[in-house]
Amino acid sequence: MVCPFFLERKIFIEVISMKKIVGVIAGLLLCTAVSFAQVLPANGVQNTLSASFGLPLGVANDPDREQLRFYGFIDTLQARFDISKFTVEGMLNWGALSWNEVDQKFNTFTFANTEITPYWYTNHWSQGGWWTNGNTPSYYVNFVFHPIEGFDLGMGTRLDWSVGPAPSSLGHFWEPMAHIVQGGLKDAAPGDADVVGFTYYANNYTSWYAGNTRASLGARYRYKDLLEIGVALPSGVTVNAPAFNFGLKVHPVDVFTIAVACDGIIQYTSNLYAGLTLDLNMFILDAWLGLNMRGDGNTLFPNTANAGRWGTGAAITLAFPKVGITLRPEVGFTFYNYSDYTNAWYVGGRFNWDLTKEFTLGAWSSIGFGAENRQWHNDQSANYHPSWNGGSVFDIRPDFTWKINKNHSLTIFFDFQNRKTYANTVYDVWASGFYWTFKR
Repeated sequence: MVCPFFLERKIFIEVISMKKIVGVIAGLLLCTAVSFAQVLPANGVQNTLSASFGLPLGVANDPDREQLRFYGFIDTLQARFDISKFTVEGMLNWGALSWNEVDQKFNTFTFANTEITPYWYTNHWSQGGWWTNGNTPSYYVNFVFHPIEGFDLGMGTRLDWSVGPAPSSLGHFWEPMAHIVQGGLKDAAPGDADVVGFTYYANNYTSWYAGNTRASLGARYRYKDLLEIGVALPSGVTVNAPAFNFGLKVHPVDVFTIAVACDGIIQYTSNLYAGLTLDLNMFILDAWLGLNMRGDGNTLFPNTANAGRWGTGAAITLAFPKVGITLRPEVGFTFYNYSDYTNAWYVGGRFNWDLTKEFTLGAWSSIGFGAENRQWHNDQSANYHPSWNGGSVFDIRPDFTWKINKNHSLTIFFDFQNRKTYANTVYDVWASGFYWTFKR
């Protein structure tokens, strides 16, 4: 059975044989390894070559918008080496990219180390913050020392040490299954970006939201699958503005896992996180809660325009092994602390159908509705705009994967996105292409 890319775990509606159970557990460990290991889950090399074309972002039905073009090729090379008590890993992202610079027609090819991935072409919004702009650093380098069993000391630009569940993204931006997070809602206040309502969940305790960085120095201890506790010093902290991150995961029994984390501790812009997984007989439930602190720090929820936000969400995973179908619906909500801002929400889900051992048909789709400013509908306000609202985002991304052999796989995808801004301007964009992945 082809490993379902999006599963963190699987649940079964029927009784299956012990051999199937063992096989499923092995597959799940491979699928979820990234949540507790490095970016690559094991010693080896992975290369992802992609090519794509599409209709660039533009106003829907505008005859003067940029037309269909070929975006180019992107190659992402990752390598991890486990040598004695050390782990060294890195990534380089290179592209042969096309650009339309004259009369919206093909004009330039560039060959360079790049932050662009195929995901970028349908998600490169200029507004909305670093964490939702679709770019990814063009490289990462990590060094980890394992002095004793279970204890790690790490330094790197993308350690990716995480505890607990969070809204799904199905991989890093350069990977075949990557899709928009939280329904495409942007990290901003109403009116500062087209459709807003993103909540930052700090379960990745080696990242720092306020510093716009994933680089850090970290230490953690893991005891089997029962406990993980870690701390990290993110890049960019200073003596005058110190901060550190913390993460804890406890898995006392098979059916229950709980996690807590915080980034930017000691600062007023810290982010709190709590996550829960219930692994029951009939389903897997993942739930999460995030609190993004802002404002002057005098109160937990100051009623000011920059007071921050909090969010919550959940996903449920169902699998039907006899027909090879797996479903994972997901929902999330964001609540702004400022009373003039309404809440935002999204709903989405992933569908996977293993047609054979070699072929998998899948799709992600979501719709999100942004927050709005109540003053837009107050005719006594200077911000009065009666036609404005929170806007919406619709995205659908079907894909087809052929597992050629144990080393090679080919994924063909199509991604369409429609965005209606808070000011009622409608944009759309689509892209299609392939990913050829080599693992060894």
